[in-house]
Amino acid sequence: MIIDDNYKFWLGGFVEGEGSLTISIVRHKNSPCGFLLQPEFNVAQHKNGLNILNAFKILFLNKGNILKKSGSENVWVYSLKGVSNLNKYLVPFFSKYVIKYSSKYKSNEFEKFVYILNILGGKSKLNKNEFIDLVKLVYALNPDGKGKTRKRTLSEVLTIIKDGDIESK
Repeated sequence: MIIDDNYKFWLGGFVEGEGSLTISIVRHKNSPCGFLLQPEFNVAQHKNGLNILNAFKILFLNKGNILKKSGSENVWVYSLKGVSNLNKYLVPFFSKYVIKYSSKYKSNEFEKFVYILNILGGKSKLNKNEFIDLVKLVYALNPDGKGKTRKRTLSEVLTIIKDGDIESK
């Protein structure tokens, strides 16, 4: 498979329609604030389009995974996780092949995502107030995300962080 600039632009258009940037907020009792933020890029495709998902894996130098989508026999998902992988592979790709041609909404979402990546990739640990600000931004990142809702409301997460109730569910 040859992935030249034309094909990368085609993949960029594909991402515009089928890709997603997400940041999961995961409970972690060893984290100072009780949660970890886990950024991720993914793109889903029917099994007939596995070659497209493989193209992303090749493009990103074999980083990421292609797995069957939970609860769906015929849909597969390419996923790239981790701040350093996303900064090294995804951000340059998005900047050159996706954002220049995407909707204002997608551009704003990408800018927030990169901002969060930069903070998470920073050398210093966040204090509680900085972490709270970041969590609020994560909740604002994609408020209309294809009907999906988060496990906890923003107020529930903030209460856990503020109270330091790391043991509760």
